[in-house]
Amino acid sequence: MIGYLNGKVLFVRDGWTVIETGGVGYKVNINSDLTAHLHAEENTELYIYTQVREDILALYGFKSLDELDLFEMLISVSGIGPKAALNILSVASIEKIRASIQSQDPTLLSSVSGIGKKTAEKVVIELKNKVGATGNLFIGPKTEDVYEALLQLGFKNTEISSTIAELPDNLPTVEEKLKFCLAKLRK
Repeated sequence: MIGYLNGKVLFVRDGWTVIETGGVGYKVNINSDLTAHLHAEENTELYIYTQVREDILALYGFKSLDELDLFEMLISVSGIGPKAALNILSVASIEKIRASIQSQDPTLLSSVSGIGKKTAEKVVIELKNKVGATGNLFIGPKTEDVYEALLQLGFKNTEISSTIAELPDNLPTVEEKLKFCLAKLRK
């Protein structure tokens, strides 16, 4: 199975791209956010989920392992297929999606085209248990230190996750991220 591609983008269409590597062009399904960031003739690397069924062989590409992990968690829920999972990943950042699941709020998920209220609730119920089992599955590598520091300070997992989901992208250091989170949590 294909798990990773590194090569030149031949072209990008709405929802998919073709990556050339080793003289072979691979058609890879991608979310709308990635569609906007890939450009023809540029090199890129994608982490791949390979879907194999009796009637289909399809590749789904992601810029990070965190995205791939969340995608695989989403499709493990009955009623969520690869296309629906891609739509979910297009709606918000990974941290916001994970925070909404962890805080048991299906509102974000039910706003996704093709995901009804009952399906969104099912996703939240099934995936919140996976989060509880590992503690910080929903915290990305860029925020793990902040998560651990806030946990040591006595804040609850749900408080931390929802606050981390609100982190602006322009805070580069752990100290700035921690300061932002502390200000939010103390209100």
